[in-house]
Amino acid sequence: MCRVLLYLGKQTLLDNLLYQPDNSLIHQSYDPKLMTHIQNLAGFGMAVWDNDSNDPKIPYYYKTQELPFFDKNLKRLSLKIKPNCLLAHVRGVAYSEKETVNQENVHPFMFDGFKLALAHNGNVDGISEIKHELADHVSPEILKQVKGTTDSEWIYAVLMSQFADPTEFHQIDEVTTAVKQTLQIFRDCRRKHHLNIASPVNLFITNGNFLVVTRFVYDFGRFLGAEHQAHLQYHSLWYTYGEQYGYFDGEYKMKGSDKKYSISFASEPLTDDKSTWIEVPEYSLVSSWYVGDEIMVRTEDLEI
Repeated sequence: MCRVLLYLGKQTLLDNLLYQPDNSLIHQSYDPKLMTHIQNLAGFGMAVWDNDSNDPKIPYYYKTQELPFFDKNLKRLSLKIKPNCLLAHVRGVAYSEKETVNQENVHPFMFDGFKLALAHNGNVDGISEIKHELADHVSPEILKQVKGTTDSEWIYAVLMSQFADPTEFHQIDEVTTAVKQTLQIFRDCRRKHHLNIASPVNLFITNGNFLVVTRFVYDFGRFLGAEHQAHLQYHSLWYTYGEQYGYFDGEYKMKGSDKKYSISFASEPLTDDKSTWIEVPEYSLVSSWYVGDEIMVRTEDLEI
């Protein structure tokens, strides 16, 4: 399966998030601990918001189909950039001639002029059968920007079509509502075409100021053949919070605090010690946002 990392909080060196933890995202890309059925060999992408950069509302956006552990440019960048928000994704695909490996299919997705970025861990079974139905829920201007072949880009296109103006900065409640509408649209299209194979939809969404995350699956438990065995397990998702992620007390970790100044979500805990990580509940949506300099966290059930 894909591996995703989402961070919001006090600025920390990108290297502290991507490379240095004992189970860092880069390490997960070639030696994952959880759900090892799918190999992560199809590219790396990230959106990075840095409050000290020029025009901090616009993220640094980096996508490549190269493998991240061989990417010397990524390593060099990670030693210079200090994000206050990061969305990073390693794309995983099955060994199959049906897969398309190119830059257009690398996450996160962020269309020109839009403020929201999205990454997806999972697979919507039967996407080719419902694309024409989904197109009815996508505005023509957004449809023009769909360049790849992935189900994930279609999720992003449908999501952004829920807004009257997708180029605006939206409030977090608007985004959570749009996420639920998007999941319902996919549910309705799947039912119309009698699609009922397990399809995980762990979503990671941010504009640099807040996070919206889902741990969700359509038709959990239904699978078809060996190629779907990864979906016999619920796709993993964890989070941790504290003062700041970095090197403290001789190890890379989230520094403890009585308040939440930083929060991180990941497909796998970034540390072998999971004691400071919390597993996201199944069928849930978690949103995180600032009130002053403290981060609030809200978890709600997804009944779709």
